[in-house]
Amino acid sequence: MLTQDLIDEMGIGVYETAQEIFEACGVPHDFCHQTGLVFGSTNRIKLTRCGWIAESSHCTEEFLDAFDRVAYTRMCS
Repeated sequence: MLTQDLIDEMGIGVYETAQEIFEACGVPHDFCHQTGLVFGSTNRIKLTRCGWIAESSHCTEEFLDAFDRVAYTRMCS
């Protein structure tokens, strides 16, 4: 059963994972929450049904390269 405690725990997990992605990509200062499941300032990532993806139009090439190296999902098919 989906309880408020479980929803809170999942939300904290999503937030912390997003923060870890920015740290792993070398730009911890760029982490912030935009809206819903979208995170980042200059570089943007979002959680989708396919996993974490980097929004190419909102990311530097350096971030995209690092994102690929840390083995997160980049494209959703």
